[in-house]
Formats: sequence, C-alpha cells, structure tokens
Amino acid sequence: MTSRLVSALGNNTVAALLGVNKDRPNRWASGKDVPNEENRIQLADLDALVGHLLSVFTPAQAILWMEGQNPHLNARPIDVYRLEGAAPVIEAIRAHEQGAFA
Repeated sequence: MTSRLVSALGNNTVAALLGVNKDRPNRWASGKDVPNEENRIQLADLDALVGHLLSVFTPAQAILWMEGQNPHLNARPIDVYRLEGAAPVIEAIRAHEQGAFA
C-alpha cells in the first residue's frame, strides 16, 4: 500500500499527509522499516482518499488540488485531511466531480 501511495503522490507528499519524517514512507515501501499501528491506520485512510483522488485527477493534478484552496472545504484539502481524515476531503472530491464549488 505504501509503495502505491508513494508512486501516486510522491514520498514527500505522503510524509506530509501522514505527519511523519520524510524518510518514513520510502523506508516502509522498501521494507527497511514497518509502520506502527497508528501509521497503518493512517495509511489505509490515505489509500482510500488516493483512490478517490485518482478516479478524478491525474497524480500531478491530485497534488495541486490537495494543496490548493478549496471552496467546498473553505480550506486546503491537505489541511482538512490532517485535521479530520479522509471523509470530508472525499466529499469535496465528489462535489468537485459533480461541478459543485461551494
């Protein structure tokens, strides 16, 4: 799962979304280290989010969308994800997909 996330979003974005050191995702993906239980839960949550993102955006667009201001969330999706998890961000992706902007 970590390899898929790093491949889709890049190591630094995955680390930023999970709030871990920048070396962690690559170490997990390569098998040099194993995520703890909390990180495994975060990885599963992020994997669900990335599945929704990539159904609507290319990987490059997904990163830009996550880091840009979103009118549906009144915040940057990356910040909302860090505070509230995937659910509200997935809702904003669906709203974007349907053409709703506020």
